[in-house]
Amino acid sequence: MLLQIFGLLHQPTWWHLNRIPVQGGTALAEILAANLTHTQDLEFYSDGAPLTSLDANALIQRWADSVGQLVAKPAGSVPRYQPAPQLALVATAGPDSGRIFPLSRRRLSVGRSGSRAQVRDPWLSAHEFDIRLSSNGTVVTPVDQPEFLWESGEPYAAGATRFTLHRGDGQPLMTPKPPGIFAIQPGQPPSPPNVVLQVIGAAAPLLIGIVLMVVTGMWYFLLFSGISVIIAAVMITQYRRARKQFVHQIRLALESAANDIRRCVYAPHQISQALRASENDPLSLTGPQPEHPVLYLGTGLRKATLDQMQQTQRWDDHLTGTVPIVVTLQPGHRIFVVGDPASLRPVKNWCVAQLLRHAKATDGGLMLDRRQYAGAPQVLVDDDVDTTSALPQLIFTAQSRGLPDENTTIVDLTAHAVEGAMTVTALDTLGISTPTLQRFSQEIGLHQPDDSLSLQHLALSPTTMQGCAADELTTVVGTGTLELAVDIVAVGPHLLITGTTGSGKSELLLTVLVGMVERYPPTEVSMILLDFKGGSSFNVLEPLPHTMSVETNHVAESSFRSLDAIAAELHRRERLFAKYQVPDYVSFRRSHPTAVLPRLVVAIDELRVLVDDNDDAANALARLAATGRSLGFHLIIATQRTQGAVSADIRANIGAIMSLRTATEHDSWEILGTGDAFGISPATPGRAYYKTGAGQPQLFQTARYLLDDEPVELIPHSDRVSEQLNLTTNWDALIQELCHRAIHLPVADPVILPALPKDIRSAALATQHQLAPPNEVIGLVDDPANCSQYPLTLGPKSARDDVAVLSNSVAWVGTADSGVETTLATVCQHVQQRPERKFFLDGGRLMRSENSWDTYLHVSDAAPDALQEMVQHLTVLLTEEQHTTVVITDWGSWATQMVTGHFQGFEDLLIQLLRQHASVLRLYVFGARELAGGRLIAMIPDRLYLPMNSSSEHRMIWPKLVSVPAIKARAVLVTAEHATGGLAVQLS
Repeated sequence: MLLQIFGLLHQPTWWHLNRIPVQGGTALAEILAANLTHTQDLEFYSDGAPLTSLDANALIQRWADSVGQLVAKPAGSVPRYQPAPQLALVATAGPDSGRIFPLSRRRLSVGRSGSRAQVRDPWLSAHEFDIRLSSNGTVVTPVDQPEFLWESGEPYAAGATRFTLHRGDGQPLMTPKPPGIFAIQPGQPPSPPNVVLQVIGAAAPLLIGIVLMVVTGMWYFLLFSGISVIIAAVMITQYRRARKQFVHQIRLALESAANDIRRCVYAPHQISQALRASENDPLSLTGPQPEHPVLYLGTGLRKATLDQMQQTQRWDDHLTGTVPIVVTLQPGHRIFVVGDPASLRPVKNWCVAQLLRHAKATDGGLMLDRRQYAGAPQVLVDDDVDTTSALPQLIFTAQSRGLPDENTTIVDLTAHAVEGAMTVTALDTLGISTPTLQRFSQEIGLHQPDDSLSLQHLALSPTTMQGCAADELTTVVGTGTLELAVDIVAVGPHLLITGTTGSGKSELLLTVLVGMVERYPPTEVSMILLDFKGGSSFNVLEPLPHTMSVETNHVAESSFRSLDAIAAELHRRERLFAKYQVPDYVSFRRSHPTAVLPRLVVAIDELRVLVDDNDDAANALARLAATGRSLGFHLIIATQRTQGAVSADIRANIGAIMSLRTATEHDSWEILGTGDAFGISPATPGRAYYKTGAGQPQLFQTARYLLDDEPVELIPHSDRVSEQLNLTTNWDALIQELCHRAIHLPVADPVILPALPKDIRSAALATQHQLAPPNEVIGLVDDPANCSQYPLTLGPKSARDDVAVLSNSVAWVGTADSGVETTLATVCQHVQQRPERKFFLDGGRLMRSENSWDTYLHVSDAAPDALQEMVQHLTVLLTEEQHTTVVITDWGSWATQMVTGHFQGFEDLLIQLLRQHASVLRLYVFGARELAGGRLIAMIPDRLYLPMNSSSEHRMIWPKLVSVPAIKARAVLVTAEHATGGLAVQLS
């Protein structure tokens, strides 16, 4: 965590603390004294409380959600009484808004320069006025003017700045929000009188009265006709009064609307006052925030609209009022702020301050003058337009470069006007100075050092490995405010973890797995780990008794072998559940509580490598994911990108997703259905979103495990702090502790046996499996589907099921130095010990013991006549049904040989003899390309293929085989029982 210490002289302010001491503030004070210089006469305080009075829990509660802050003060300097709230002079408007100056009885001079309170306002004089407190109130003395008593509720204007008085601590900032449409509802307007009818109604009786008075000479006719004029005057007077009242209602509605808008935003002085508030979150950085940044530019004259009213033109002169000018930066919106550099600077500073606060509150970022701050940019602030970006842009320029429209707003500081989405005149902008911006920026904390450590860590429980996984499989990956505990059985059964490079994917994956290990014993949870990052992720977990196997892409074939073993284990569980007539894993565990059948967790780190290396891997995983739902099988997949790696069939069976920071916004939308994961800051590795089903993503932070004996470290901040502090879990120490706790716990039978050894001894295998002549051990077979490894022998058929016997003809296909030479010696030794006829056709170097064979023929002596004689002798023996074994080496040198007296070649004659005398003739043939592509091999169902030193062109004519590493004498056995793929064999 970050620790900020104020009051230190000649020492750093920012420090990194890896944990809170168990003894609390007293131990931390001792650590501070040991690491800081000149602290003998200092005392440390947290929010006014002495550090030594706080225990560990109190410190964790204070600092868990923010930067830890301490104030170093000289011993005995803290007063024993609480001082009265102080009165302060606050600049509420102008180019240097937000400045606060404490007042006292001492005279405070205010001006642009040369004054104690310097306000960066070019319209102020160097010494504008003085202000002081007196027994009668606050006295203001303007330069060259008489002093006067300032009423605290009234603003005071000087230059372009307005000042107010404020007493006491500030109030927390209100969270800004878009103000909406500037519309008012003053009520029903008065209906205007019909002037023509009123004139006619008043003039006609008056004219008639005059005529009658003239004709009759009676003056009272004129009196009666004047009544109509009086009535018309009364109606006009009533309308004027109603109109005046309605105009007053409009003004009240304008003031109310302006106040409503003012409550939606905050001004610079409100930030300054909020920073004086004794609150944990004075800037309201937590809680709901507006989706898009909201900027308060200042005040100006703006025309409102009348709601639910037609023909409003006659009220236009009264609809303009002074209101806060607020804009919302929607995507694609551009705002040009035009003016000279002196007027642009304070406005830009104020806009940047608001954007920094929004970025901090929403875990976003800001692109300011082509430099990125914090996370993914939400707004571009520059002096030129970026035509390629869809982000909202705020351009500060000396000349407008666009025309106003719905998506383009022009703020002209010279003309004091706004055009575009709104029309404003008499604009009075807000601004702050650069030092004020720096102070706000420091308090907001967007530029504070990266906090890679957190107080919210995980610790091993005293009741380690005592849980039961019959109905659950819970792991805890985060704690505190961003905690997360996941029951994979309830939300899964499978889990997908995604994240780009450096996002903390491997750390999260290890935390998920260790969370299971810490909670359940090996008989409840077993793990098979497939690591396709070269072993860097899972090797640390190999010592755990829960870990059955760790396979890496260094030997990719072993990972593919693991999939076969997992499939075989699921088939075994299906048969087991069918035998006991239970529908699923939970039912079996409930009905057989003493049976050992752990939940099988298969974790794959970097799935894409597996899928790219093996075309069948995706289909195999999809089958396992679908069939394993009710068998206690759980798949945890980690990959950088799901596209192309996680098929639709796999995604259909994944119930929970953890997404760390993604490389693109498209990746985040594909995984979460939102762009949230793309907005995670690179400075917070391990920060991720968790989503199940159609629910909303939940933000969490991967917590690190902290052992009790891990020392407390306090390091001053530097660029190399990550090299000095352990920023992640000490996995080696943690695994060692877990292994120690599990040392006496029983372990479940393995699902996967260890890989075949690189070297075996036939004699040792024969002794181990009690095999004696006539059986000759020539290798060790790996059968992952049956979770077994057993000897491979030459000899007569056997009733034993723990031995693979090759009792008929066998072909060995391999090139020189593939290990076939050693096997040939073993085969020859076996044949020479058999009580049967023995032929040796030597296609290579001459044998030293030619006399031990009934017939020996070297290829250099294999003339057609010699071959004819050998074939005739062999035919006679077979006709007499004498068991005969023929060993042929380097088949390529024999395949094209001709025999005297026959139109057929030597290969065709052997095939014919093998067909006619298969019961007594046994061929042991060694060869390479010619044997693999020839006709003879079709007559030999038992074959051994040795891939070492064979070219890809050579292997093109081989059948499709399981992948085995290129190890000397490593082969693939193909028999009638294993005609597809075969089994891996290490030959002796």
